Amino acid sequence: MIVEKDRQLGQMKKAQESTSSGWLNNVTISGAVELETSYNSPYTGDSTSDATVATAEIGIEAQVHDWVSAQITLLHEEDDTSLEVVSASFTIGPPEGNWSLTAGQIVVPFGAYESNMISDPLTLEVGEAKETAIQLSFNNGGFSGSVYAFNGANKDGGDNHIDNFGASIGYAMESENNSFAFGLGYINDIGDSDNLQSTVSTTLGSANISDHVGGWAANASVTFGPFALIGEYLSAFDNFEANEVVFNGRGAEPSAWHVEAAYNFNVGGKDATFAVSYQGTDEALALEQPEQRIMVGLSVGLFENVGLAFEWAHDEDYSVADGGTGNTANTVTGQIAVGF
Repeated sequence: MIVEKDRQLGQMKKAQESTSSGWLNNVTISGAVELETSYNSPYTGDSTSDATVATAEIGIEAQVHDWVSAQITLLHEEDDTSLEVVSASFTIGPPEGNWSLTAGQIVVPFGAYESNMISDPLTLEVGEAKETAIQLSFNNGGFSGSVYAFNGANKDGGDNHIDNFGASIGYAMESENNSFAFGLGYINDIGDSDNLQSTVSTTLGSANISDHVGGWAANASVTFGPFALIGEYLSAFDNFEANEVVFNGRGAEPSAWHVEAAYNFNVGGKDATFAVSYQGTDEALALEQPEQRIMVGLSVGLFENVGLAFEWAHDEDYSVADGGTGNTANTVTGQIAVGF
């Protein structure tokens, strides 16, 4: 009897181990830790320096069925973001198919925000939107596109419905040494981007917006051999009300652009990238963004999944007539990044 019981327990243990092993084989865990040191000479006041854990991120993705996957991403940014769920969603679609349906908390596909720099481009600061949305995507022969809908934080006239939406379309091609990509995006309320929504929420308090303000984005990138070029522009279609987002005493029509050139090379057997960037915004003073930014960056892959990067950024504030200081600021940043 005891022998039979032991045999049954052994079979159960093997089955559990097999099931556990099979489950783990369908789960991918990835993450990154980025330590940054910086020296900043601001528009006004004394210069500062600091060392921070700029990024501590972990992502979990599980292929729970041939047609279904789920993913969760957690992020912590010292002095900026406490631990939060950046994304939590599931995707349904045929294996190797050309369509998929994603639902959950995602970054909606408005803008590309590509860069070789440590700092995010100004286009991201104006346009990125994390929302709980439903998104339908497709891709075929280099073409791709998506449509999505969500209930935004900005309530038009007090309505509380899924009445926010957007769409994107793009094309990409790649050969052995060259590549090209182009994309267009539309969102019916750019005021629901993370930074704009925060600004609107601060100025309006518990009041509602008078109307949605649409936005559009265009981006392109090209690589030819060791050289790469990136360009992006996004803008509101119309002005916000002055009590929502203000610029120079009137409603702002914020926009941002980003142009970047990069050269990839090898130094001491290590892959390296040198990049220069010219960026700017218009009527984005309320978002605490500079009017112009020049950047120079250098990054080197020290080991597999370990990188070292340096960056210098020169910012020009809006003029005194526009409500800014008219001054300049400089920031030097060094970063060690470890990914897994």
